[in-house]
Amino acid sequence: MDGERRVAVSAGACARVCAPGESAAPGESAPPSGDASDPPDADPVHTGPPSSAAYEAGVPASGPAEARALVRAQLRAALGTGAIVLAVLAGLPLLALVPAVAHARVHGVPLLWAVLAFGVQPVWVAIAFRQLRRAERAERAMGRR
Repeated sequence: MDGERRVAVSAGACARVCAPGESAAPGESAPPSGDASDPPDADPVHTGPPSSAAYEAGVPASGPAEARALVRAQLRAALGTGAIVLAVLAGLPLLALVPAVAHARVHGVPLLWAVLAFGVQPVWVAIAFRQLRRAERAERAMGRR
């Protein structure tokens, strides 16, 4: 907002934008004027369509529809990841029901303990990377639309 002056209106809650050279309303004190060579911004809150420079640079137009589509895509990815986590969590106790696995030992340690100690963490890391890749892929796909 270079080149604009804001003058407080006597109502207190409002603000009035004055162009350079424009005087304040009677009874109001005018702040010092800015540089008169800068024209005021015609659209200070940028409510119009995106500029051609942003379009050419590949910046996607973001709006409510695009945001909802991105949230839906990431929710689908998260629900798939949650299903995998649930299957792993539900499957681990079921291994104890298999007699061969329940009685197996690795270097004197029960196999189920070894799986819980060393086998689950790599699965969580792999699932986390999968979720990250899918979420980033959904964001990139939104950028191409």
